[in-house]
Amino acid sequence: MEASTPPLFERLPKDLFRPLAATNNLRYWDLLCRLMIEMWGDGGRSPGEEAPKTTVIRAIESFLVADDPWEDVESPITIRAHGIFNFFCESGWLSQRRRGVIDHVTVRPVVAQFFTVLTEFAHHKPEFLGGKVRSIFLNLREVSAGKAPELYPEAARQAKQCMAHIINTSCRVQDLMDVLVTKTTASEFVRGFFEEYIEKVFIADYSDFRTNNHPLQYRSDIVSLTLQFQHDTNLRQSLITWYAEKQADGDLLRAEALYERDTRLLLRLRDVEEHLRRLDEEIRVAHQRAMAFFEYKLRSPGNFDKLIDQAISAAKVLEEGHIALPGIAGIYHASEFGLAKPRTPLREHVSTTVAEFVPTIEELAKEALRQRMNADRNVTPLKLAQYVARHLGDQSAIRSDELSIDSIIDLCCYQRLLLIASRDGCPQGKRKSDPHLQMVPGMHVTFVPETNTRNEYMEHQQFVIRVGRK
Repeated sequence: MEASTPPLFERLPKDLFRPLAATNNLRYWDLLCRLMIEMWGDGGRSPGEEAPKTTVIRAIESFLVADDPWEDVESPITIRAHGIFNFFCESGWLSQRRRGVIDHVTVRPVVAQFFTVLTEFAHHKPEFLGGKVRSIFLNLREVSAGKAPELYPEAARQAKQCMAHIINTSCRVQDLMDVLVTKTTASEFVRGFFEEYIEKVFIADYSDFRTNNHPLQYRSDIVSLTLQFQHDTNLRQSLITWYAEKQADGDLLRAEALYERDTRLLLRLRDVEEHLRRLDEEIRVAHQRAMAFFEYKLRSPGNFDKLIDQAISAAKVLEEGHIALPGIAGIYHASEFGLAKPRTPLREHVSTTVAEFVPTIEELAKEALRQRMNADRNVTPLKLAQYVARHLGDQSAIRSDELSIDSIIDLCCYQRLLLIASRDGCPQGKRKSDPHLQMVPGMHVTFVPETNTRNEYMEHQQFVIRVGRK
């Protein structure tokens, strides 16, 4: 039990949580954060560096003067500042030492480190998963080169954090939307949706997940390297030896168990697509719920009934001539003469006769010509297949340089092939829903790198048409 329990209170004072567990914990936390930032923050002293006690107490007094969390307390600020200072010292947040005749105060580095962990936990910000995955990949490459076996457990730790962040994001979206739907006003919902959901919950590079520059594009390389370590006897044995020397006190069985644990963490990246699919679904549902709430608030009558009741009650007590009453003499505002006029029946609309128009032969000919022009420019799957088949013959592939353009429909089919080639970089998951890529089954159109095609109508990057399985 002792080995499995983290020795938290061997590093931290036992009373460190007293201010955070007190009745006024929010007030103490606010003052503690301001004091740490002012005295031992980025622009102040380093943790462990001492400051005179009078300086620390004056800082607490200035905080109380500027923004006093205890506004309901009437005791002098000086007394309360000394009480807060003593409370922080007794609980272990501040350490007091006497240097000669002057008392000095500091923050122990381990306490400052714990405070940093708390503030980072409180200020949750979107993370860039792409940087973590790239770091994992680079660490494993160093391990494969035999330079730094200690990077293998570090890569496993980062892989665990990466997967946990994706899974936790799905849970946070669910929890946050459950809280937002309880908001009674549209302003509270909109503020929570854009501040808590959009700014804090999202993965920072989530929008890049469906592009060629996928933040997790190295995951297959990571899995490949991990499997290589697992099946390469020399690499596997060198890693287990390192675990035995550095983390298992020479116990080979325990070292092998630690190695297998980290290997499983790295191989979990194989399931990242499934977790991303679930995250997509949660985000889609969250957007639907938000849009439904916005539409309901825009269309619902809101509190019109209450406003009408308030107006009727006010009309009974207001005197004649009051600015809030209609400008009509007497008691018109409270009589039937001041009410809205009854609805008048709608006038029956009589339809007008439709004048007959007989087109001339010239107009009919022009209309037929327009229809023929539209039909020639309409590229159907059959026309496109016939155009390609006419040039392919018995071949299985043909380049754009070999295509001829003899008519308008040929030019339209050629342009459609150019459009299909430009969509070849579409992600695999969206290819089935692209109508252009699915226009002619079995036909694949791709660009040829660093090669151009020039004909009498256009100049573009050369493409090749292949028929059959890709």
